[in-house]
Amino acid sequence: MFLHLGGSTIIPAEEVIMILDLKSARQSKITMELISLLEAEGMIAEASPGVHKSLTITDDKAYLSPISSVTLKNRLHFWLGSEKEG
Repeated sequence: MFLHLGGSTIIPAEEVIMILDLKSARQSKITMELISLLEAEGMIAEASPGVHKSLTITDDKAYLSPISSVTLKNRLHFWLGSEKEG
């Protein structure tokens, strides 16, 4: 299954390591260090321009998205749950 992150960005759901809420992430020094490291390594891509609400980290890249972390999590649970049922 795939996860739509906004714009034309779609990634394989099984590659998702974590989805961060950027508002909460900005309050954590360690998380901000991780984001700074990802930026320095050129590993952050913009899923869609505009205000970013979440950061989805995969095996080889991180994606800034205008879609909330809660919505992305719900999409993942929907798809992963339907795979188990079917």
